[in-house]
Amino acid sequence: MAMAEPRKLRGHKATATCCISSRDRPGLVVTSGEDGCVCWFDLRCKDVQFTIDVGTEPVSSLCFKTGNEDILYASHGNEIKSFDVHMLSAGSWKPLESYSYNKDEVNQVVCNGRSSFLASADDSGDVKICSSVQFIPWRPWEVITGGLDAKLVLWDFSKGRSQKIIDFSSDNSGQCLNPAFVHSIAVPEMDMVGKLDKICAVARGDGIVDLINIESELSRKGASKGCGSSSSSRNNVAKRVCLDYSVGGHKAAVSCVAFSQFQEKGRFLISGGNDKTVKIWDCVRCLDSDNNDNRDLLHLNIDLSKKVNWLCTNQSDSENLVVCDTTRVVKPQPLFHLFFLLLIATVSSSSPLDPKQLKALKILTATKDPCNNHTNHSSTTITCDDASPFRRVTSLSFASCSSSLSLPSKTLKPLSTSLLSLSFLNCPSLSPPKHLPISLRSFSAVSSFHRHHGLSGVYLARLVNLTHLSIFSVPVSASGLYVVLGNMRNITSLTISSSNLPGKIPKAFHSNLTYIDLSNNILTGPLRPSITLLTDLKSLNLSRNSLSGEIPNKIGDLTLLKNLSLASNRFSGPVPSSVSSLSQLTHLDLCGNRLNGVVPSFFSGMKSLRHLNLADNSFRGVLPFNESFIKNLEFFQVRGNSGLCYNNTVLSWKLNLGIAPCDKYGLPLSSPPQKQKEEEEEEEDDYDDDDDGDGDGDKKEEKHGSTNKVVLGVAIALSSFVFFIVFLILLAKWSLLLK
Repeated sequence: MAMAEPRKLRGHKATATCCISSRDRPGLVVTSGEDGCVCWFDLRCKDVQFTIDVGTEPVSSLCFKTGNEDILYASHGNEIKSFDVHMLSAGSWKPLESYSYNKDEVNQVVCNGRSSFLASADDSGDVKICSSVQFIPWRPWEVITGGLDAKLVLWDFSKGRSQKIIDFSSDNSGQCLNPAFVHSIAVPEMDMVGKLDKICAVARGDGIVDLINIESELSRKGASKGCGSSSSSRNNVAKRVCLDYSVGGHKAAVSCVAFSQFQEKGRFLISGGNDKTVKIWDCVRCLDSDNNDNRDLLHLNIDLSKKVNWLCTNQSDSENLVVCDTTRVVKPQPLFHLFFLLLIATVSSSSPLDPKQLKALKILTATKDPCNNHTNHSSTTITCDDASPFRRVTSLSFASCSSSLSLPSKTLKPLSTSLLSLSFLNCPSLSPPKHLPISLRSFSAVSSFHRHHGLSGVYLARLVNLTHLSIFSVPVSASGLYVVLGNMRNITSLTISSSNLPGKIPKAFHSNLTYIDLSNNILTGPLRPSITLLTDLKSLNLSRNSLSGEIPNKIGDLTLLKNLSLASNRFSGPVPSSVSSLSQLTHLDLCGNRLNGVVPSFFSGMKSLRHLNLADNSFRGVLPFNESFIKNLEFFQVRGNSGLCYNNTVLSWKLNLGIAPCDKYGLPLSSPPQKQKEEEEEEEDDYDDDDDGDGDGDKKEEKHGSTNKVVLGVAIALSSFVFFIVFLILLAKWSLLLK
């Protein structure tokens, strides 16, 4: 298939030699070239982000440090250098470390899963050049190497000796003009092993791509030969698969192989070669011992204009494949849409359901193909995979179950090998299945199993492979949360809400958790620091419990947190200052607690915040926010804080905050000042005078007139009395004078 002209990423001044993609940051691609430079690309952008000048010699290989992709290892000549991308200073790069243990030019460098060892393949092999090396994830002390001696060697590097040698030199299944040199090796990551088994892929110089079961080879005694010697075996464990020209393979040397990182990780194997093609192989079909149709192995063929030096895949939504050819530009290929169309075509001609599973499902549906029907009985939804020759059930969902529905063990047991998801919605009369398949990755129960007193913690604890657990409005009987979570080491999403769950916050959580909802239970005790160690946590809801104590200051370590709800508990003390470090926080609900102190001003600097609820606490002082901050929030509540007030020169009463304005001392005003009250009463009197009419005015005038008359009468009476006394005194004196 000819691809549309890909986008060209420019940054190198000479041929691009290698490329790697980030596992943690989809779209980030790093490339190396013969110009001695390393270029960083973000596929969302047009231009190179930055360039590292490693040295004058070509950079032959790259790898990230496992678990910290800010550290990059680059090999050039016989030297390996490590760089920290955060240490760009004045436009120049200084390596963190430099390793010069290799005697000759390094061809490939890789880092093991624990970031404790580096392995490098160089040109100094005793017999021939060692071209490729990979660590074996499930065997932490072993590596696998390949070279131009046409051999694949498994090493125990703790002992410095080989465990197994596979010799391709005598294999005649490839092209006779090209030797079976080993140019590249790919080993699946641990999260792919369950799908692919413990295999490795080998790119050979004779045009063959080999898929080899490592464990099977180690179990054989003596040296092994090429794939032709065992390809007739149909045992999936012992089978060695040769992808050659007879099944659509390469017509020239294969230079690179890689397992897919997009969509269903590990489902596809990508190979590129000197025949100017990239081929995408369906690994699941290749390794299926019951698949006798070799026409289905090659999933997609891409024709290019140049030979392929290296390739890698990434998890971005569009440009999933990145190719380094013999030019200086790097070409990302948009595989996603092609795969989407091809997978649609595959599903449209899907295989029938496994007969054993179909028989087990008769209790739920009478249709011949339950995978393609949403049955009416109990609103049961069944989802299946697209495996061949038989499809298998991967998901069962029950909603609004009838009282007659039951799930006996004979129904679920045949599904246990493939069932990954099981959910119940509004099934109150249904009994919980006695034995749940241990293969489950997701289990959900909402408003179900009420008649049978819900679920027990021990019952749930058996689901050790769960990644998603969701229990809502279903009673859970357990002495504590630790009983449920003890062995769920892969759990990433946890919901147990409205379940009357007792106990305390566990002393330890499994570090994979990104979502926790334990709301509306009867949890008690403090918020233990164990939660603050979950650095990948994005949502935490502990509302409506009886948790107490102070919010730990290390809550700020949860830098990815977007939702934090601790409402309706008994938390006390101030809001920790470390909350300001939660730069991605959008929802914060602390209402209904006993929190005190002043409301922190740092909230106004949290640009992502949209929901802030501080109501019904014991905060005091002046609210430190301006009107623009409050209006930018989608929800804001501070009611129920009697000691809290707002500055009425900054905030308007029209915001209806539910708290009093502050006086000049920063204290809440319980009532308006007396002077203001008198002025308001006078204004009300004036208002009444204007509105009550002339009749009321006459009455007031009569009232004032009668008062004046009384005062005048009293004054006249008093004056008369005084005049009379004076008159008597004068009269008495006059009488004495006459005598």
